[in-house]
Amino acid sequence: MMNKFWVLLIIGSLPLVTFSQKKKSDVYTFQSISSITVDGDLKEWNDQLIPVEGDAWLFGVVRKENKLLVAVRVQDPTLRQEAIRNGIIVNISYTRKKKDGARLIYPFPDRERLRALSQTEDLDLSTLQLELLNSSRGYYLNGFSRVVDGLLSFKNSYGVKAVVKLDSNENFVYESMIPLDLIEFKEEEIAVQIVVNNTFIQLQKMAKSRSVNTPYSIYGRVQPTATVRNPYKFKTDVWIFGKVK
Repeated sequence: MMNKFWVLLIIGSLPLVTFSQKKKSDVYTFQSISSITVDGDLKEWNDQLIPVEGDAWLFGVVRKENKLLVAVRVQDPTLRQEAIRNGIIVNISYTRKKKDGARLIYPFPDRERLRALSQTEDLDLSTLQLELLNSSRGYYLNGFSRVVDGLLSFKNSYGVKAVVKLDSNENFVYESMIPLDLIEFKEEEIAVQIVVNNTFIQLQKMAKSRSVNTPYSIYGRVQPTATVRNPYKFKTDVWIFGKVK
């Protein structure tokens, strides 16, 4: 029963994605790593993954040969479940101004597969996690200059690739490659946001949307909006700044 409830919760939260949180962010820049294979192993990153506030999760971003390479390892148990359910967002802003740009979301669970899973009562958590990771039918892209918005096939001609796994310690592991020539940049410098997508930031977006759509009462006063409590004591997104080329 718990598995069914969990999967139904995922289905309801899929459309709600956001790309920022109101927290002070540290300043990060692109890293330099000589050879990276996008296979979800992360061995090439060695000790160069950057921890976020107590190793809850770690990340790395490299720009090499006009490609953006991203690695994420989520170790916090609660956030790990969120990553499996909601995916990693790589938001490549067209400028340094921390705005929404070209976004890759993966994993992006298939709705029909999730509905089927919701009817299965005897799945244990480990099996359910693997089923969710394997349910994606492609990469979800939005805002790319040279790629149509929507699901992009795993076997694509654009050079986009992403891999997710659970390692031997059950940590969520993510690795991706995005060709930067798929994006038309407005400036020579860009900002890249890495987000471990989670229910809190989704609820934030929902609350903000309701506030924008119904901002006034019948007396012309601004209506108070419900506050959403952040369950995490650490950031779940970071910004990285660097040159386009």
